[in-house]
Amino acid sequence: MDTSTLSSILFEAHKPAKLEEIPEDPISIIFTFKWLEYLSERVGYSNIADTMEFYYNLGWLSDKAVLSLLKYLKGIKPGNEDIDEASGNLTIADHLVSLLFIERLNGKKISSELLDKIEWEIRRIKKGVEQYYGI
Repeated sequence: MDTSTLSSILFEAHKPAKLEEIPEDPISIIFTFKWLEYLSERVGYSNIADTMEFYYNLGWLSDKAVLSLLKYLKGIKPGNEDIDEASGNLTIADHLVSLLFIERLNGKKISSELLDKIEWEIRRIKKGVEQYYGI
């Protein structure tokens, strides 16, 4: 399966749509807080703004979306574990999860079938790399 086919399966487009704004419906607000919680667990509360800047530079978030996310972030009080235990670094898988949150906030439904396809494709790629490079 080539990358364009994978892209079509994953997001039905060649490039993820930029999140222009955070929708104000209750479900989107819940997803927003869950995403911020996820990032806080991974990079720590104090590094979330840097992560938002990175996604902005990638073209995944607009100015308006970043400002909204930072406003939501101000309403979250970090726990001690968020400050002490987070590494400050995101893995590729963490960025993919963020992309899925962005796609969901853009109104795209993320089905369990889609997640299964992603997981299967990642396993297939890893297996191919292991066989090719003997890793």
